[in-house]
Amino acid sequence: MKPVAIIYGTEPYLMEQGKAAFLASCRERSQEADVQVFHKDTAAAAVVEAFEGTSLFGGGGISIWYDCPFLPVKRGGRSRSKLSKEETWFLEKLAHMSDENGLLFYTKGKLDAGSAFFKALRPMADVIEGEAVTEKNIMPYVETFLRKKGKTLTRSAQQYLRGLFQTWNEIPLMYVFSELEKMCITLTEKTGTVDVPDLQELFAGTMEKNLFTFMDYFLRRDGRHTIPFIEGLFARQDLFLKNTGYMLSRLRLLLAYKELQQAQMGPRQCEQIMTQINKGRSVKYVLYHLQKVTSYWTMEELRAMISSIFILQRNIRRGTAAVEDIGPLICLYCSTKGRV
Repeated sequence: MKPVAIIYGTEPYLMEQGKAAFLASCRERSQEADVQVFHKDTAAAAVVEAFEGTSLFGGGGISIWYDCPFLPVKRGGRSRSKLSKEETWFLEKLAHMSDENGLLFYTKGKLDAGSAFFKALRPMADVIEGEAVTEKNIMPYVETFLRKKGKTLTRSAQQYLRGLFQTWNEIPLMYVFSELEKMCITLTEKTGTVDVPDLQELFAGTMEKNLFTFMDYFLRRDGRHTIPFIEGLFARQDLFLKNTGYMLSRLRLLLAYKELQQAQMGPRQCEQIMTQINKGRSVKYVLYHLQKVTSYWTMEELRAMISSIFILQRNIRRGTAAVEDIGPLICLYCSTKGRV
């Protein structure tokens, strides 16, 4: 790595990995390098003094500048297009820093990549963005982690995790890896594959896992297993709106699937159209799931349920309904099984 690096983003695990790699690279150049830490209110002259001082006395040093004010977080509006005198002076000093030294800029948040300082600094630095992990890019991280443990996911297990992660607003890698670590410990060394039953105990008790399980039962219209989840998932207005939003997305996909079936669309056409409906997110696991529950619902029932939830959401926002009203609605649709 270069002696200068910029690390920023919202995923702590990836940012810390980047920092560890930078420190290791610096210590390859100077094994005795000490680390000095600076914060947002530190004067630029103090940082320059740190890396110039180590060069003067021989041996390298590593400086980490957290939340450097020259690298603002993106907050909208125009980026600053001109360097200040202090920034220009700092960059000139940095350009002559000895390779035995290292300087790391570390900021939590999305940096303003259009600012004059970022643009001027970028050619002399490695840039690592700890981008937020979503259901679209989580699986390679999971598969790499398990591969290092000598484990691989079955196809069903991959589909299960993709479906689960689609219910999460945020996916903290550190938490995911700690749960996978627990699972690997419980599996014998001879067990090289991870299947759905191995994963079903993971993330137990999380809101997202409960929502995922709730919808699994609800789409089967299994009242005995659905009803115990209602109180925890819809207890407050914010939870109600978030979780009914997820319910609507799944019910709309099921309705679309049944309509496409009625139109005699082929599997590939179904997947393409439903991916568009699902805002570009993969529907392979969703389709696998929907095929199992499609016979439980008629299209008329799905349209009525979608309409009822939408009206209830509207009335909750207006203050003319209570979150508890979702309970009788769910019970109504769990009381009988739909017919094709």
